Amino acid sequence: MFLLLGAFIAGALTGLAPCVLPLLPIIIGGSVAGNARDKRRPVVIAISLAVSLIIFTLLLKASTLLINISPQGINEVSGGIIILLGLTMLFPTAYITLINRSGIESRAQRLLGKGYRSKSKLVGPIITGAALGPVFSSCSPVYAYILATVLPVNFGKAMLYLVAYVLGLSLLLLCVGYYGRQFVGRIRFAANPRGWFQRSVATIFIVVGVLVFTGYSQRVQTWFADHNIFDFNALSTKLLPPSQHATNGALFNVTPFAAPDFQGPGPWINSSPLTMSQLKGKVVLVDFWTYSCINCIRNNKYLEQWYQAYKDDGLVVVGVHAPEFAFEQVPANVRQGVATQHITYPVVLDNQLATWNAYANESWPAGYLINPQGQVVRIHEGEGGYSEEEQAIRQLLTANGAHLGPTTSDNDNVPITQDQTPETYLGYERAEAYAGNEGLASRQTQTYTGPSTLDVNEWDLGGKWEVDAQYIVARGNSTISIRVAAKDVYLVGGGPNGDMASIGVRINGKPVSQTGDAGADIAGDTLPVSQPRLYHLASFPAFSSDSTITLTVPDGVQLNTFTFGS
Repeated sequence: MFLLLGAFIAGALTGLAPCVLPLLPIIIGGSVAGNARDKRRPVVIAISLAVSLIIFTLLLKASTLLINISPQGINEVSGGIIILLGLTMLFPTAYITLINRSGIESRAQRLLGKGYRSKSKLVGPIITGAALGPVFSSCSPVYAYILATVLPVNFGKAMLYLVAYVLGLSLLLLCVGYYGRQFVGRIRFAANPRGWFQRSVATIFIVVGVLVFTGYSQRVQTWFADHNIFDFNALSTKLLPPSQHATNGALFNVTPFAAPDFQGPGPWINSSPLTMSQLKGKVVLVDFWTYSCINCIRNNKYLEQWYQAYKDDGLVVVGVHAPEFAFEQVPANVRQGVATQHITYPVVLDNQLATWNAYANESWPAGYLINPQGQVVRIHEGEGGYSEEEQAIRQLLTANGAHLGPTTSDNDNVPITQDQTPETYLGYERAEAYAGNEGLASRQTQTYTGPSTLDVNEWDLGGKWEVDAQYIVARGNSTISIRVAAKDVYLVGGGPNGDMASIGVRINGKPVSQTGDAGADIAGDTLPVSQPRLYHLASFPAFSSDSTITLTVPDGVQLNTFTFGS
């Protein structure tokens, strides 16, 4: 009930969000365009936007219809529709002439009968609302929570929350459109369908449409977010429910609950299949991880230390490998990752995320500490906190009758700084900070020219690339550049079909061998890649607040993400 009300409030607040403010002129303009006295227009826009947003969400998550369409492609469709609406408003005579010559109107009249003329006045606001639905889909943490956390687990509940969210958003936008229409309706010159005011509205449509189409609306949204005294995201985040297993500051930080069993067929590595009933009487640490995640790799060395130190005292560590990328579902790749990271404790593949969902887990890495009675008594998400984690393990083992030696964890420092470049995904599903001149074209080869300059954290492409949902593939001798703030730079990727290939590496315009900043996997001036995994690309002597890395990538090489450490 709390989230239902919170979703409604969050929807209303979304109308004040920085990502929506640049679009409000479209809501007001669409409500008054053509006839400021037509009271139906704001209602139709609000309803159309609501229906569009719900349908877009269902298509996005409940079917595979949009699986190969990039977010930029969605923006291009929405922006193109808004531009066309603006052009028809700006040049109504040309639009009417085109319709008459094409015979569209006469055919539509035969199809729709006498009711056509009264309904045709609503086509514009219907299209306006429908075009804005997908654009509004990324404007609230609450919407993201419903989409990513509730919908995969409980479709009915997610739809209820989604309808509440959309209802709150629609009511707010209805008020904006209605009162904006009332205000404009009182201005005499605004009623002239071919006057300067209506032409200004049309121009606003075109400008906003171009911003949406090109992706520059995101930069405008970022500017509003940076210069907005009202912290919308912080307020919206407070409307989210606490984690299903809320933690507190204590060592054993959750109310004990029965540990879910391992789901699915595996396979298992380093062990035969295990069950929670078999592990009763043991202290168990279940860790969710994936082999190409740098945070997991750093975390795993502590898990291995604890396993080696305490396995004879009754500790069992189980790594649940929950893949982020498609190549991480391949058992041979996971086995190679386990061997490379020298992991000796049991690992089970969770390719369908069944165990992940059973624990209602939300992140990599995440550890669930289970007492000998089979109850989860501590949850820790992310890196760090190793001394506390080991202390909790030792307390459970001691209470179970073990006699322990000295501790193993002496360093809780996590190599991440506040200004560090965030993990940068390259596939179109999660791509951010892309600054190229051309939009990312989904599942097709396109030539990219790249911008002349990059800001810190931005990246661009050069040459021919094929962009997929989770990765990009070089189609020729192609380049990728990224401007970073970090001490260590890592790259997740692999050679063509796992074969060896060499990526040329330059840092700040110089071959990497001349900079002294080569990562552990660099050989000369190149990064040899084969099996898809995480590669250490660059290592600066200290945190570098501004460095540009340019890679020359051979044909067929696949790149997934850049990740960083400090």
